[in-house]
Amino acid sequence: MLLHLVNHEAWIEVNSRAYLKWGHYPEIDGKLDPLSIVRAFAIANGTVKPVAIGLDKESSAKGGLFLEFDEAEALAVEYDRGIYTLTEDNKWIFGRHVPSKYKVREKRHILGFAKIYLDKNIEPLGLELELMPDKIDDEVRVQILFRGEPIAGKIKLRNASGIIETDANEEGAILKLNNGVNVISTRYVDEGIDVHRSLVTTLTILR
Repeated sequence: MLLHLVNHEAWIEVNSRAYLKWGHYPEIDGKLDPLSIVRAFAIANGTVKPVAIGLDKESSAKGGLFLEFDEAEALAVEYDRGIYTLTEDNKWIFGRHVPSKYKVREKRHILGFAKIYLDKNIEPLGLELELMPDKIDDEVRVQILFRGEPIAGKIKLRNASGIIETDANEEGAILKLNNGVNVISTRYVDEGIDVHRSLVTTLTILR
């Protein structure tokens, strides 16, 4: 269960309403704990706008939390799952400090980000780890940005056709998208002296 918790990711889907979902698209595995959400915001006319996150009968039936806002060109959510200790026998134990009987491999602070663009105005949103498309179209070039700077890494695309993983250099990677929901994700470990910061980010593109 803990392995699922630290390996899952959040993504945003929008049809008549916006939903924050948890798992691996298209598979939903419960709901993201609302208490882990650090910030949710919309961008409209260059201004940061508030977003309300909650649960009702409709969102529960959709398997997610609802996101409600007045206007938005883009939506983003940041969440913090806390610190976990990974042991030599591959147990994930919540917290920085564990009993001495466990042999510690490393400690990780699990952080996540999710975003979606709702129109053609494509600008970085300032997330610590962010996937940046060059446009919203059937084929896009997607860069990985860490603290605003391009980095190389692996990008995973999930849609109705399945899962495609590709390598991206600092200029990004070209992805061909399907009609419907496309969830793009990447992970990055910011290695610290005591605790590694394990970051995951998703970008949803609707076609």
